[in-house]
Amino acid sequence: MSSVAAWLESTWISQFIIDRSWTWPTLESLHFLGLCVLIGAILIMDLRLIGFHREIPLRAVHRLVPAAWLGFVVNLLTGVLFVFGEPRLYLENPAFGLKMALIVLAGLNFVLYRRKVEPLLATLGPEASTPLLAKGVAAASLVFWFGVLAFGRLLPYFG
Repeated sequence: MSSVAAWLESTWISQFIIDRSWTWPTLESLHFLGLCVLIGAILIMDLRLIGFHREIPLRAVHRLVPAAWLGFVVNLLTGVLFVFGEPRLYLENPAFGLKMALIVLAGLNFVLYRRKVEPLLATLGPEASTPLLAKGVAAASLVFWFGVLAFGRLLPYFG
């Protein structure tokens, strides 16, 4: 990993991020805003799937998926730039590895949601109770994404 980190440090992107006083705080602000949108949308969707606020139609919370995607893309882009800016802090950090593993698990969980849960939800009424599979996928999503938050926050302490 140290050779990859050395290469990343030698790129113009890394130099751009490190040499300007405004880039890192701007990236952090964008990352935080993207995280708020992502986690906010996921929290609303997953809690509804688990069974909270059944008066909210499932179709209404499903409309938050594009907002979650937007937040994810913002975090992906800013996260990649963070790695370019401080590659050794991230690539040699166990918290970063665990964070990435949880993001992969969250992605696989989303694929399960799209392929198995979403078709089930299309057949339910607006105030219907969600199937056990949907509740499990939603609970796993919350665990994965809050784990991502926790390990992201722990990065400076493990590095």
